[in-house]
Amino acid sequence: MKFIYTFISLLLIIFFSIDYNLFGIKDKAYKKYPNLVLGKKLFNEKSILNHLNNDHNVKFLPDTQFTKINFEKVKLSFEKEVQSKDSKKIYSKEEEARRVFFIELIENNIWIIDFFGNFYLTNIKELNKAKNEKEILSLKNINSNFPNKSVLGSLVYKNNIYIYSSERKHDCWYMSVHVAKIDSQNLNFKNFFKSDECAKNYIEIGRMQVYVHKGTKGILITSSTHPAGDFSNYTDKNPQDDNSIFGKILFIDLNEKKSIVFSKGHRVAQGLYVENDLIISTEHGPKGGDEINKILFNKNYGWPISSYGEKYVGGYTERPYYLKDHKSHGFQEPIFVFAKSIAISEIIKLPNNFSDHFINNFIISSLNGFSLYRVKFDEKYTKVLFFEEIFIGQRIRDIKYHNIAKTILLTLENEGEIGLLYR
Repeated sequence: MKFIYTFISLLLIIFFSIDYNLFGIKDKAYKKYPNLVLGKKLFNEKSILNHLNNDHNVKFLPDTQFTKINFEKVKLSFEKEVQSKDSKKIYSKEEEARRVFFIELIENNIWIIDFFGNFYLTNIKELNKAKNEKEILSLKNINSNFPNKSVLGSLVYKNNIYIYSSERKHDCWYMSVHVAKIDSQNLNFKNFFKSDECAKNYIEIGRMQVYVHKGTKGILITSSTHPAGDFSNYTDKNPQDDNSIFGKILFIDLNEKKSIVFSKGHRVAQGLYVENDLIISTEHGPKGGDEINKILFNKNYGWPISSYGEKYVGGYTERPYYLKDHKSHGFQEPIFVFAKSIAISEIIKLPNNFSDHFINNFIISSLNGFSLYRVKFDEKYTKVLFFEEIFIGQRIRDIKYHNIAKTILLTLENEGEIGLLYR
């Protein structure tokens, strides 16, 4: 019997090592059975498959390093099937495509905002009912006058909802922020901010957070364009150009509605956390080098001069394309770098009421990593003390914590679902 186990284990190792993907079998196996969990399904913990790959301490849900966490998914039924001339069709029943949407928690409701500016409503009771009955959840549509633009992020502050979006005109992209009073029946949006400058490449998904800068209350907003220079000879100079708003984190005064550059040298910052004077961003590197950064006013974070990643094209030569050091060149060093890109996205601080084992922990989501990362920083937020990967199996764009239900909500893009993590 041991011989049979060993033989099958070796076959599995060969299968997952070969560079082919017949009928997509390999991709499906990886998504369903991350790392070597397939071996654990078939064999015991002492299997040669586990030992050859040093995977015997890796945990998979419902197990984590210190506690068990339940994970459920609820399929969403969006009322509208929409298509943009600048984007792929989403929410299609005929084809599998990426679903991009964001979550906001407003009073007892869960608001869902999709990429095309449609607004939907549900709540935790409806989610749990759909979860328990294994049903597809229908969403209530909220009427709005939001213009047909690409939604890049959302923010709720006091009685207002802010929507960060981009608009294409004459092969050039402009960024804007619209604001509306919160109303679950009808949203009347007005322009809050619009850029005078346009970008040659489309504007990436970003984040907004409220922040007080020098006694003035405003909104911090990440502003990044698609880094085409990783794939061609084009070099994006905007992140180092003080006259450009792109490749920056901006501060927009809530009263004057004017923007200043708060920090520069950013590639694609898709996560932003603010607590008093503490600002943490998560930022895509090129091929490798995803960063967690502590953001300080008027500091330079190095892109596209310094990076711990490399170009997608022509990036593996004897001499690195990007400088492999920040500090000695006058740039801010990251708190932490993922040497292997996870396509890092949002970051939140997890309240301590979730688990006694997760005290002062942060949760970071990823897209191509298909995972969450439980992270703890030192007291001064100068380094990561540890992180634990929690495999989910889909692209995760947005995360929110429902404090009453003690549940982490995830936007799962591959299937258009909401994920629920609870104890």
